Amino acid sequence: MKRLLRGIFYAFGPRARRVVRRMAYAPVDLLLVLRHGGRPTYNGLPLPLPGEIFTGGGDFLENGLIFKEHFQKLGALKPQESVLDIGSGLGRMAIPLTDFLEAPAEYHGFDVVASAVADCQERIASRFPHFHFRHVSLVNDLYTLEGASADHFTFPYADDQFDFAWATSVFTHMERTEVQNYLREARRVLKPGGRFLATFFLTDEEALACAKGGAYEFSVQRGEDWYMSAEVKGANVGFTPENVQRWAKEAGWSDARIYVGRWSGRSGETTDFQDIVVFS
Repeated sequence: MKRLLRGIFYAFGPRARRVVRRMAYAPVDLLLVLRHGGRPTYNGLPLPLPGEIFTGGGDFLENGLIFKEHFQKLGALKPQESVLDIGSGLGRMAIPLTDFLEAPAEYHGFDVVASAVADCQERIASRFPHFHFRHVSLVNDLYTLEGASADHFTFPYADDQFDFAWATSVFTHMERTEVQNYLREARRVLKPGGRFLATFFLTDEEALACAKGGAYEFSVQRGEDWYMSAEVKGANVGFTPENVQRWAKEAGWSDARIYVGRWSGRSGETTDFQDIVVFS
C-alpha cells in the first residue's frame, strides 16, 4: 500500500505534491495545534506542522534530535565548530542545534526550495544571528523543476570555511554525477581535519534482496545505480558502497566509514533508517 500511495504522490509535480500533502494532513495539523494550544516549539522556536514538511518521514523534531546525537558521536561535532547544512529544508537539523552551537561558531545552510529558506530565515535566523540560510537555484525533479544542474554547482562558500558538514536525505535524491560533485565541494569548504556526514541508500546485494517486495524496494536499475521510481529520478536513489567509497577517494577524502541503516529490513545492528557514511 505504501508503495502504491508513493507512486500516486510522485505523479504530481513538485509544487502540487506540497499542496496535496497540506490538504491530506490538514486534520492532523489542526489536532496538533489544538492539543498544544498553538504550534509545538523547541528552544522557543515554532516547529513546522506535518502538512508543511516536504522532506523525509517520521517525527520532525525527534529525527533532528537523533541526528544531533549522530553529529556528536559519529562526527565528533563540538559546540565551538562552524557547520554547513547541505539541504537545510525547514530546519530539521538547524533547530536542535540552536541550543548547542556557541557563537562565534556559525551555522550555514542552503536549500533548493526558496519558500523553505525564507521560512528558516524568519523563524530561526531572526532569533539566532549566527544561523544563516541561503537559497540556491538548482533543479531536482523531486523538489523543483527550475534551476541549474547540481553536477557543476560550486558551493557559495570559501575554501576551508567549516569544521563539519552534513547532507541528510540529500544524496538519496541525487544522480551519481551530482553526488560526486558534492563530495568534492564538501571537501573543498571543510578545514583540514574536517568531517562530512551523509546518508545514503547503499544498494549492495544483501540490501536489495532484503528490500525486495517491501516499501523500499529499488526496482529500476540504470547502470550500477538503483531507483525507486522510473518517472521521478530524484524520488529515491541507491548507490553501491564500493562506488561511494571510490568517489570519496577521487574527491580527496582519506576515509569513508559506513554505518548500516535499517531501511532494507536487513537483520543485525543498525545505526539509523538510512545508511550513514562519515567522510574524513
